[in-house]
Amino acid sequence: MNLSLPFLLVFAGLLGAWFSWLAVRRPDRRRLIWRLLATWGVVACLVLLLAPPHLTRSYNASEAILLTEGYSPDTLRALMKTLRPRPQVYGFETKANGAEAVPDLTSFRQAHPAVKTLHVLGNGLPAEEIVALSGVRLVPHFSPLPAGVLAASWSPEITLGEEVLVQGTFHGTATQPVNLFLQAAGQPRDSVELRKGVDQPFALRFRPKAAGQFVYNLRWKDADDSVQQEDVPVVVQAPRRLSVLLLSSAPSFEGKFLKNALAQQGHSVALRSQMSKDIYATELVNLPALTLNRLTPSLLQKFDVVLLDDVTLQRLSGGEKQALQQAVRQQGLGVLTSVSPQTTKAVPFFTEAVFRTISEKQARNGAVRWAKQTGTSPVLPLSNAVLQPKEGQQALAWEQKPTQALVVHYRKGLGQVGISLVPETFPLALEGKETLYQQYWATILTALAKPEEAVPVTFASTDRPFQEHQPVTFVSSVPLTNASFTSGNAKVQPAIYRQTDAPDNSYATGMIWPQSSGWQTLTLNKKTRVPVYIHASAGWTTQKLQTQRQALLRAASQVHPSSKALGLKREEPVSLWLIGSVLVSLLGFLWLEEKL
Repeated sequence: MNLSLPFLLVFAGLLGAWFSWLAVRRPDRRRLIWRLLATWGVVACLVLLLAPPHLTRSYNASEAILLTEGYSPDTLRALMKTLRPRPQVYGFETKANGAEAVPDLTSFRQAHPAVKTLHVLGNGLPAEEIVALSGVRLVPHFSPLPAGVLAASWSPEITLGEEVLVQGTFHGTATQPVNLFLQAAGQPRDSVELRKGVDQPFALRFRPKAAGQFVYNLRWKDADDSVQQEDVPVVVQAPRRLSVLLLSSAPSFEGKFLKNALAQQGHSVALRSQMSKDIYATELVNLPALTLNRLTPSLLQKFDVVLLDDVTLQRLSGGEKQALQQAVRQQGLGVLTSVSPQTTKAVPFFTEAVFRTISEKQARNGAVRWAKQTGTSPVLPLSNAVLQPKEGQQALAWEQKPTQALVVHYRKGLGQVGISLVPETFPLALEGKETLYQQYWATILTALAKPEEAVPVTFASTDRPFQEHQPVTFVSSVPLTNASFTSGNAKVQPAIYRQTDAPDNSYATGMIWPQSSGWQTLTLNKKTRVPVYIHASAGWTTQKLQTQRQALLRAASQVHPSSKALGLKREEPVSLWLIGSVLVSLLGFLWLEEKL
């Protein structure tokens, strides 16, 4: 309700005169002057409440302050004291007294084209929002970064028996050291103490005991002794069951132990040992009846890896060698040839390597190392030579360093070809070092085995883990007509997709928009279901804030031409809280004075 000022003044005069007449007529005339002053003060406050006065303030139209989430009021007060003329204050996705709310920066830029310098207080702005401030000089005033994980990486899928290795950088508190734990099944599995006030790298390990979809946690306590954590989702896959063909020039403990170890792990194994010319002893485990006397394309098609020694390789007929090479090139079969010290020479296709003699002794013992090895390096009988990997060859096992390789592999067509200078590994089993024995052969066979059918979907890489209410983009090599996305509450949503401009339509891009956190399922068709973990929107806060800071610092480093300050005058109403507090005080005085 808008009342005219003359009407209010007349009303106030009449009201004040009536109150004054009542005060004068009171028998008790003590404190009469004070009561009259308080009475007219009450009338004045009522007028000011009905018609609030305005003050004219001068602002710098070319300079402004933008408050973002996490800003410090102390920083704002200090900045307001130093900037003259006083800039206007705005708030983006945060509330503050005296700050004008900004719904989006595009509209802000359109409404305030005169702003050339913007002081950003708080945690900064997302990179996509900074684009709207092109041409504005940005001056960051960051709040302290909360303690937390700045960056972390791990393998989202591992095979049972492998380690979960989480590596990253942690931003510590300024007051005390932090103990960072890797939590699994409610129990800490590994930990590291981080110094206070520094960004420190960390590496935590854990070896799962079962296959499945798991969510491990990075957990720590902040300065307030509150427990904080970030999720580490991992899919632990059951070991792949391989079909392995062992070809030995004579019965040996090496073949026997390897056959038994692979069979115990559920692999299918066929062992053929030559007893004499054209006479073989054969054993089959987890396989139907097979004839192993001659290598044929149909036989090799049943296996993922073939292991043989150099003597067996020499005894193969031309047709068998041709069938073996064809299976490698066209079907992806893996072949490993074990070379004895007496025949360290290159054979086309099968042992294309550079052999370097390092000892005059034909046989020696030495430590063997390989990737992802745990425990001490085992000592095994070795050849008097090592392999010097050529271009395109990778070391699988070595002595002191990978350039002194004992096992290498290289690609031939679709398959892998390996060369080994480790004649015997069964001593590890005899010595009770079963874990090392299994690790060694798992490393060799995994690298050589026929490739599995690839999952026809690849998720786009991002600077942060996938989070709820944020789009997730993927590329698929199968049609997405029936693609859908199932959230944790079993609600099925169609996956948004669009076909690429590939001339043969060989792939399509798609997008999902998860509305809840946890494990989700992207279904491409009846056969292909891909698990996806969606993190809560409140997760990975420190990493998110650090990303925003870096984006703002990059924008702030851009050079902008200097501009002349523009003045702006603005009328602002006097705070009604001040008028109301004076009114309450005066009414309280009048009530108390009457009781005395």
